[in-house]
Amino acid sequence: MNASKTRKNLSTIAIIAIILLLLINGFLLYDRASKDQELKQQEKDLTEVRQLQSELEKEYYEALAELDDMRGDNEELNAMIDAQKEELTRQRNRISNLIYENRNLEEARKELTVLREQVDEYIVKIDELTEENIALLSDKERLEKEKELLTEEITSERQATDELMAIQSSMVKEREMMQDELKSISKKVDKASVIEVANIEVDGYRVTDGGRERRRRSARNVDMLRICFKTTANDLVEFGDETFFIRIVSPAGETMAIESLGSGVIEDFSTNTQVRFTQMRTVTYDQEPQTVCSTWAPEVNFTSGNYTVEVYNKGFLAGTAKFELR
Repeated sequence: MNASKTRKNLSTIAIIAIILLLLINGFLLYDRASKDQELKQQEKDLTEVRQLQSELEKEYYEALAELDDMRGDNEELNAMIDAQKEELTRQRNRISNLIYENRNLEEARKELTVLREQVDEYIVKIDELTEENIALLSDKERLEKEKELLTEEITSERQATDELMAIQSSMVKEREMMQDELKSISKKVDKASVIEVANIEVDGYRVTDGGRERRRRSARNVDMLRICFKTTANDLVEFGDETFFIRIVSPAGETMAIESLGSGVIEDFSTNTQVRFTQMRTVTYDQEPQTVCSTWAPEVNFTSGNYTVEVYNKGFLAGTAKFELR
Protein backbone atom coordinates (compact mmCIF):
# COMPACT_ATOMS: atom_id res chain seq x y z
CA MET A 1 0.00 0.00 0.00
CA ASN A 2 2.80 2.42 0.88
CA ALA A 3 4.84 1.44 -2.22
CA SER A 4 1.85 2.08 -4.45
CA LYS A 5 1.26 5.42 -2.84
CA THR A 6 4.94 6.31 -3.21
CA ARG A 7 4.91 5.47 -6.92
CA LYS A 8 1.81 7.58 -7.37
CA ASN A 9 3.48 10.55 -5.66
CA LEU A 10 6.59 10.17 -7.81
CA SER A 11 4.47 10.12 -10.98
CA THR A 12 2.70 13.30 -9.89
CA ILE A 13 6.00 15.02 -9.16
CA ALA A 14 7.39 13.95 -12.55
CA ILE A 15 4.34 15.28 -14.37
CA ILE A 16 4.60 18.59 -12.53
CA ALA A 17 8.31 18.81 -13.36
CA ILE A 18 7.62 18.14 -17.06
CA ILE A 19 4.91 20.81 -17.11
CA LEU A 20 7.26 23.31 -15.45
CA LEU A 21 9.98 22.52 -18.01
CA LEU A 22 7.51 23.01 -20.85
CA LEU A 23 6.41 26.33 -19.37
CA ILE A 24 10.02 27.47 -18.96
CA ASN A 25 10.88 26.48 -22.55
CA GLY A 26 7.78 28.28 -23.84
CA PHE A 27 8.72 31.41 -21.92
CA LEU A 28 12.29 31.30 -23.21
CA LEU A 29 11.07 30.89 -26.81
CA TYR A 30 8.62 33.78 -26.43
CA ASP A 31 11.30 35.99 -24.85
CA ARG A 32 13.72 35.24 -27.69
CA ALA A 33 11.09 35.97 -30.34
CA SER A 34 10.25 39.25 -28.60
CA LYS A 35 13.91 40.27 -28.51
CA ASP A 36 14.34 39.37 -32.20
CA GLN A 37 11.31 41.48 -33.06
CA GLU A 38 12.63 44.34 -30.92
CA LEU A 39 16.04 44.10 -32.60
CA LYS A 40 14.43 44.23 -36.09
CA GLN A 41 12.38 47.26 -35.05
CA GLN A 42 15.53 48.98 -33.75
CA GLU A 43 17.32 48.29 -37.04
CA LYS A 44 14.33 49.66 -38.95
CA ASP A 45 14.25 52.79 -36.76
CA LEU A 46 18.00 53.29 -37.20
CA THR A 47 17.66 53.03 -40.99
CA GLU A 48 14.84 55.57 -40.93
CA VAL A 49 16.91 57.90 -38.73
CA ARG A 50 19.88 57.74 -41.09
CA GLN A 51 17.67 58.29 -44.15
CA LEU A 52 15.96 61.32 -42.58
CA GLN A 53 19.31 62.77 -41.50
CA SER A 54 20.63 62.28 -45.05
CA GLU A 55 17.63 64.16 -46.47
CA LEU A 56 18.24 66.95 -43.96
CA GLU A 57 21.93 67.27 -44.91
CA LYS A 58 21.11 67.25 -48.65
CA GLU A 59 18.48 69.99 -48.31
CA TYR A 60 20.75 72.01 -46.01
CA TYR A 61 23.83 72.03 -48.26
CA GLU A 62 21.81 72.58 -51.45
CA ALA A 63 20.17 75.59 -49.78
CA LEU A 64 23.58 76.98 -48.74
CA ALA A 65 24.88 76.52 -52.29
CA GLU A 66 21.89 78.31 -53.82
CA LEU A 67 22.23 81.22 -51.39
CA ASP A 68 25.97 81.49 -52.13
CA ASP A 69 25.18 81.58 -55.86
CA MET A 70 23.03 84.65 -55.29
CA ARG A 71 25.84 86.69 -53.69
CA GLY A 72 26.87 89.76 -55.61
CA ASP A 73 28.26 93.26 -55.15
CA ASN A 74 25.40 94.51 -52.97
CA GLU A 75 26.57 94.40 -49.34
CA GLU A 76 23.04 94.67 -47.95
CA LEU A 77 21.88 91.62 -49.90
CA ASN A 78 25.04 89.73 -48.93
CA ALA A 79 24.37 90.47 -45.24
CA MET A 80 20.81 89.19 -45.65
CA ILE A 81 22.14 86.02 -47.27
CA ASP A 82 24.58 85.49 -44.37
CA ALA A 83 21.77 85.97 -41.83
CA GLN A 84 19.57 83.46 -43.63
CA LYS A 85 22.44 80.96 -43.76
CA GLU A 86 22.84 81.28 -39.98
CA GLU A 87 19.09 80.71 -39.54
CA LEU A 88 19.30 77.62 -41.75
CA THR A 89 22.13 76.29 -39.57
CA ARG A 90 20.03 76.77 -36.43
CA GLN A 91 17.08 74.99 -38.02
CA ARG A 92 19.26 72.16 -39.25
CA ASN A 93 20.74 71.64 -35.74
CA ARG A 94 17.27 71.67 -34.19
CA ILE A 95 15.98 69.06 -36.63
CA SER A 96 19.10 66.96 -36.13
CA ASN A 97 18.45 66.96 -32.37
CA LEU A 98 14.88 65.83 -32.97
CA ILE A 99 16.21 62.95 -35.08
CA TYR A 100 19.11 61.68 -32.97
CA GLU A 101 18.46 62.78 -29.39
CA ASN A 102 14.67 62.85 -29.14
CA ARG A 103 14.01 60.27 -31.87
CA ASN A 104 10.91 62.31 -32.74
CA LEU A 105 10.92 61.46 -36.43
CA GLU A 106 7.40 62.71 -37.13
CA GLU A 107 8.17 66.16 -35.74
CA ALA A 108 11.53 66.14 -37.56
CA ARG A 109 9.74 65.49 -40.89
CA LYS A 110 7.40 68.44 -40.26
CA GLU A 111 10.36 70.69 -39.47
CA LEU A 112 12.16 69.50 -42.61
CA THR A 113 9.11 70.43 -44.71
CA VAL A 114 9.10 73.87 -43.08
CA LEU A 115 12.83 74.19 -43.85
CA ARG A 116 12.22 73.48 -47.56
CA GLU A 117 9.42 76.06 -47.71
CA GLN A 118 11.54 78.70 -45.97
CA VAL A 119 14.46 78.13 -48.36
CA ASP A 120 12.13 78.76 -51.33
CA GLU A 121 10.80 81.91 -49.62
CA TYR A 122 14.36 83.14 -49.01
CA ILE A 123 15.32 82.66 -52.65
CA VAL A 124 12.16 84.37 -53.97
CA LYS A 125 12.71 87.32 -51.63
CA ILE A 126 16.35 87.73 -52.60
CA ASP A 127 15.41 87.48 -56.31
CA GLU A 128 12.85 90.25 -55.82
CA LEU A 129 15.37 92.48 -54.04
CA THR A 130 17.94 91.77 -56.74
CA GLU A 131 15.45 92.77 -59.45
CA GLU A 132 14.65 95.97 -57.52
CA ASN A 133 18.34 96.85 -57.35
CA ILE A 134 18.70 96.18 -61.06
CA ALA A 135 15.71 98.46 -61.73
CA LEU A 136 17.26 101.24 -59.60
CA LEU A 137 20.55 100.86 -61.43
CA SER A 138 18.69 100.99 -64.74
CA ASP A 139 16.96 104.21 -63.69
CA LYS A 140 20.32 105.71 -62.77
CA GLU A 141 21.79 104.76 -66.13
CA ARG A 142 18.71 106.15 -67.90
CA LEU A 143 19.09 109.51 -66.15
CA GLU A 144 22.78 109.62 -67.06
CA LYS A 145 21.93 108.91 -70.70
CA GLU A 146 19.27 111.62 -70.69
CA LYS A 147 21.87 114.04 -69.36
CA GLU A 148 24.25 113.02 -72.13
CA LEU A 149 21.50 113.49 -74.73
CA LEU A 150 20.77 117.00 -73.50
CA THR A 151 24.46 117.84 -73.72
CA GLU A 152 24.59 116.44 -77.24
CA GLU A 153 21.55 118.48 -78.27
CA ILE A 154 23.22 121.70 -77.11
CA THR A 155 26.36 120.76 -79.00
CA SER A 156 24.38 119.87 -82.13
CA GLU A 157 22.70 123.27 -82.15
CA ARG A 158 26.10 124.92 -82.18
CA GLN A 159 27.13 122.75 -85.08
CA ALA A 160 23.98 123.48 -87.10
CA THR A 161 25.62 126.25 -89.13
CA ASP A 162 28.56 124.04 -90.06
CA GLU A 163 26.20 121.26 -91.09
CA LEU A 164 24.35 123.58 -93.47
CA MET A 165 27.62 124.27 -95.21
CA ALA A 166 28.32 120.55 -95.37
CA ILE A 167 25.01 119.88 -97.15
CA GLN A 168 26.41 121.23 -100.40
CA SER A 169 29.28 118.81 -100.42
CA SER A 170 26.95 115.99 -99.40
CA MET A 171 24.95 116.45 -102.64
CA VAL A 172 27.94 115.15 -104.56
CA LYS A 173 28.14 112.17 -102.24
CA GLU A 174 24.43 111.50 -102.73
CA ARG A 175 25.01 111.17 -106.47
CA GLU A 176 27.65 108.57 -105.79
CA MET A 177 25.35 106.81 -103.36
CA MET A 178 22.60 106.64 -105.99
CA GLN A 179 25.00 104.87 -108.31
CA ASP A 180 25.88 102.45 -105.53
CA GLU A 181 22.20 101.86 -104.89
CA LEU A 182 21.67 100.88 -108.51
CA LYS A 183 24.36 98.27 -108.09
CA SER A 184 22.76 96.92 -104.94
CA ILE A 185 19.26 96.51 -106.45
CA SER A 186 19.80 92.81 -107.01
CA LYS A 187 20.85 92.39 -103.41
CA LYS A 188 17.80 94.30 -102.23
CA VAL A 189 15.53 91.91 -104.12
CA ASP A 190 17.04 89.03 -102.17
CA LYS A 191 16.93 91.01 -98.99
CA ALA A 192 13.22 91.68 -99.48
CA SER A 193 12.59 88.00 -98.78
CA VAL A 194 14.44 88.16 -95.46
CA ILE A 195 12.24 87.43 -92.43
CA GLU A 196 12.91 90.24 -89.99
CA VAL A 197 12.88 89.44 -86.27
CA ALA A 198 11.90 91.62 -83.33
CA ASN A 199 11.67 91.54 -79.53
CA ILE A 200 15.00 89.77 -79.10
CA GLU A 201 15.39 88.87 -75.43
CA VAL A 202 18.26 87.06 -73.70
CA ASP A 203 18.14 85.75 -70.12
CA GLY A 204 20.85 83.99 -68.12
CA TYR A 205 20.06 80.90 -66.08
CA ARG A 206 21.73 78.78 -63.45
CA VAL A 207 20.82 75.05 -63.59
CA THR A 208 20.87 73.42 -60.15
CA ASP A 209 21.88 69.83 -59.44
CA GLY A 210 18.17 69.05 -59.21
CA GLY A 211 17.62 70.27 -62.77
CA ARG A 212 15.80 73.46 -61.80
CA GLU A 213 16.52 76.59 -63.84
CA ARG A 214 16.93 79.83 -61.94
CA ARG A 215 17.25 83.17 -63.66
CA ARG A 216 20.51 84.97 -62.86
CA ARG A 217 22.11 88.33 -63.81
CA SER A 218 25.64 87.75 -62.56
CA ALA A 219 28.03 86.25 -65.13
CA ARG A 220 29.69 83.96 -62.62
CA ASN A 221 26.31 82.42 -61.74
CA VAL A 222 25.18 81.87 -65.36
CA ASP A 223 25.84 78.61 -67.20
CA MET A 224 23.06 78.84 -69.82
CA LEU A 225 21.55 81.57 -72.03
CA ARG A 226 18.02 81.46 -73.45
CA ILE A 227 17.56 83.56 -76.61
CA CYS A 228 14.01 84.29 -77.79
CA PHE A 229 12.82 86.43 -80.70
CA LYS A 230 9.65 86.98 -82.70
CA THR A 231 9.47 86.51 -86.47
CA THR A 232 7.56 89.07 -88.53
CA ALA A 233 5.19 88.46 -91.39
CA ASN A 234 6.62 88.57 -94.93
CA ASP A 235 4.19 87.82 -97.77
CA LEU A 236 7.08 87.32 -100.20
CA VAL A 237 8.22 84.20 -98.36
CA GLU A 238 6.57 80.88 -99.17
CA PHE A 239 5.47 78.43 -96.52
CA GLY A 240 8.19 76.02 -95.40
CA ASP A 241 11.29 75.63 -93.27
CA GLU A 242 13.29 78.74 -92.48
CA THR A 243 16.70 78.74 -90.79
CA PHE A 244 17.85 81.50 -88.46
CA PHE A 245 21.51 81.84 -87.52
CA ILE A 246 22.15 83.24 -84.03
CA ARG A 247 25.42 85.02 -83.28
CA ILE A 248 26.42 85.89 -79.69
CA VAL A 249 29.27 88.41 -79.43
CA SER A 250 31.11 88.54 -76.09
CA PRO A 251 32.17 91.78 -74.33
CA ALA A 252 35.63 91.20 -75.85
CA GLY A 253 34.12 91.40 -79.34
CA GLU A 254 34.55 87.70 -80.09
CA THR A 255 31.87 85.40 -81.45
CA MET A 256 30.98 82.64 -79.00
CA ALA A 257 31.26 79.51 -81.11
CA ILE A 258 31.83 75.80 -80.46
CA GLU A 259 31.64 73.60 -83.55
CA SER A 260 30.59 70.52 -81.58
CA LEU A 261 27.52 72.45 -80.36
CA GLY A 262 26.45 73.44 -83.91
CA SER A 263 28.48 76.60 -84.52
CA GLY A 264 29.73 77.43 -88.01
CA VAL A 265 30.27 80.11 -90.67
CA ILE A 266 27.81 81.88 -93.02
CA GLU A 267 28.17 84.48 -95.80
CA ASP A 268 27.01 88.01 -94.95
CA PHE A 269 25.77 89.22 -98.35
CA SER A 270 25.42 92.79 -97.18
CA THR A 271 29.18 93.03 -96.56
CA ASN A 272 30.42 90.08 -98.64
CA THR A 273 32.28 88.73 -95.61
CA GLN A 274 32.38 85.46 -93.72
CA VAL A 275 30.63 85.60 -90.33
CA ARG A 276 30.86 83.01 -87.59
CA PHE A 277 27.60 82.09 -85.90
CA THR A 278 26.94 80.54 -82.51
CA GLN A 279 24.04 78.23 -83.36
CA MET A 280 21.23 77.79 -85.87
CA ARG A 281 17.51 77.26 -85.43
CA THR A 282 15.19 75.89 -88.12
CA VAL A 283 11.43 76.47 -87.82
CA THR A 284 8.36 75.97 -89.99
CA TYR A 285 7.34 79.38 -91.38
CA ASP A 286 3.71 80.08 -92.38
CA GLN A 287 3.86 83.89 -92.87
CA GLU A 288 2.44 84.36 -89.37
CA PRO A 289 4.45 85.88 -86.49
CA GLN A 290 5.79 83.28 -84.09
CA THR A 291 8.16 83.19 -81.12
CA VAL A 292 11.38 81.23 -81.58
CA CYS A 293 13.59 80.26 -78.62
CA SER A 294 16.97 78.60 -78.35
CA THR A 295 19.38 77.80 -75.51
CA TRP A 296 23.17 78.09 -75.43
CA ALA A 297 24.99 76.14 -72.71
CA PRO A 298 28.68 76.05 -73.76
CA GLU A 299 29.98 74.76 -70.37
CA VAL A 300 32.46 77.63 -70.20
CA ASN A 301 32.60 80.61 -67.85
CA PHE A 302 30.79 83.75 -68.98
CA THR A 303 32.44 87.14 -68.44
CA SER A 304 30.82 90.28 -67.12
CA GLY A 305 29.95 93.04 -69.57
CA ASN A 306 27.76 93.91 -72.55
CA TYR A 307 26.93 91.22 -75.10
CA THR A 308 25.46 91.57 -78.59
CA VAL A 309 23.04 89.12 -80.23
CA GLU A 310 22.59 89.10 -84.02
CA VAL A 311 20.06 87.00 -85.92
CA TYR A 312 20.64 86.28 -89.64
CA ASN A 313 18.27 84.93 -92.27
CA LYS A 314 19.18 84.18 -95.90
CA GLY A 315 22.60 85.75 -95.40
CA PHE A 316 21.31 89.10 -94.11
CA LEU A 317 21.07 90.56 -90.64
CA ALA A 318 17.44 90.18 -89.56
CA GLY A 319 17.65 91.67 -86.08
CA THR A 320 20.03 92.56 -83.28
CA ALA A 321 19.93 93.33 -79.55
CA LYS A 322 22.22 93.84 -76.59
CA PHE A 323 22.18 92.41 -73.05
CA GLU A 324 24.41 92.63 -70.01
CA LEU A 325 25.76 90.16 -67.50
CA ARG A 326 27.02 91.75 -64.29
